[in-house]
Amino acid sequence: MAAVRQMALWRELRSWTGALLLITIALSLVRARDQPGVDVAVGGTTATIVPGDIALAALFVAAVVLLAHRRLSRLAVVALASGAVFAVLIVATGAANGAAALVGGTKLVELGALALGAIAVVRSERSLEAVVDVLLLFTIVADAVAFVQFVHGGGGRQASFLGEHDFAALATLPLLYGLVLLFERRRYRRAALAVVAGSVGCILGAALASLVGLYLGVVVLVALAAARRRVDPVALGVTLATVAVVSAGTLVIRAGDLGFLQSWFGKPPSRPGQYAASWSQRLIYVYVGGRVFAAHPLLGTGWYPDLPPREYTVFLPDARRRFSDQPLRYFPPANGTFIPQQTYDQVLYELGVAGGAVLLVLLVALARGAGRAARRMRRLADVPAVWLAATVGALAGEGLFGGTPLAATFWLVAGIVVACSLLAAREAQ
Repeated sequence: MAAVRQMALWRELRSWTGALLLITIALSLVRARDQPGVDVAVGGTTATIVPGDIALAALFVAAVVLLAHRRLSRLAVVALASGAVFAVLIVATGAANGAAALVGGTKLVELGALALGAIAVVRSERSLEAVVDVLLLFTIVADAVAFVQFVHGGGGRQASFLGEHDFAALATLPLLYGLVLLFERRRYRRAALAVVAGSVGCILGAALASLVGLYLGVVVLVALAAARRRVDPVALGVTLATVAVVSAGTLVIRAGDLGFLQSWFGKPPSRPGQYAASWSQRLIYVYVGGRVFAAHPLLGTGWYPDLPPREYTVFLPDARRRFSDQPLRYFPPANGTFIPQQTYDQVLYELGVAGGAVLLVLLVALARGAGRAARRMRRLADVPAVWLAATVGALAGEGLFGGTPLAATFWLVAGIVVACSLLAAREAQ
């Protein structure tokens, strides 16, 4: 209880800007469909306005006002400009695809207020710690819910109240934060809490993309420590043990979903579909999405929440021939919709080369900002870099959709990286 009372969260809540940012983060981590709302007619569809939407709008206005009076670095301007162009592409092409696509794109883009809010408000180690507190508390609560679901549901991966991919992606952030503290040789109790809570969430969410994100984050953390020649053997040992435990737990839960590896490297199947599993389905979706991209390489199909049949059904016969050993239920339905399975190919087939290039510029700018923070910040210097690496991995497991925790953490991490690069510049003066 003493540790909870001493959290930076409570001090930051005394400031209206800090309170607005932290409350908005908390609301954005609750799926929009789980929040109470009011339906508003938009063209031929309905938009549901939830508390998170109102908080994001307020945070956007406050952040714009605050940033208007600040001088930003060139790197921050590039990140903001590329993020803005990415957002405009989503909304503009969504509007061209109808009211439903416009609403879906707007719901995604509005989460960008988290990035602006982080840049405007996170100006010290304490304010960064307050953001971590929100993520850590959400992870602990999600762990508790998921554990009850695990026990009463007979095992298996758990969604908690977030969704499996969102749960694991969120849990990876406090886990990596805890490892950063270990490498900094301080606040061991807080580090242990963050590592344990994050590890439990990663295992119960059992998202393979977030596991890859954890690997990327750890590689970046160790590489940065090695570059400073400050690799603590104890911290390194705990890190490797943590990665081993999380990997083992995740792979045990997901063992039945790795049939494509058996298909590639194991014995030939004795019957059609013997190795069919969820990642086999992802490969099918990647193939169909690649065909859609090839048909619309420059600007893609335009943004959709889910691709309508007219955009992909022409490629289904080829997909069924190419993956003839897979069950029909693994193919996008001809009379339904194509639900994006991961962000990177989603951006390519919905926004084309233009969208992919803008996203790449944004990620490169963020990587440079994370590198600047790692070189110049006094404490928590590696948090931006490891969080960015983890997010890059997590995006390979789910598409970007408005109102989801994964999309919220994507924008939040982008803002934290830029905020920390600005903080590093001030500390270096």
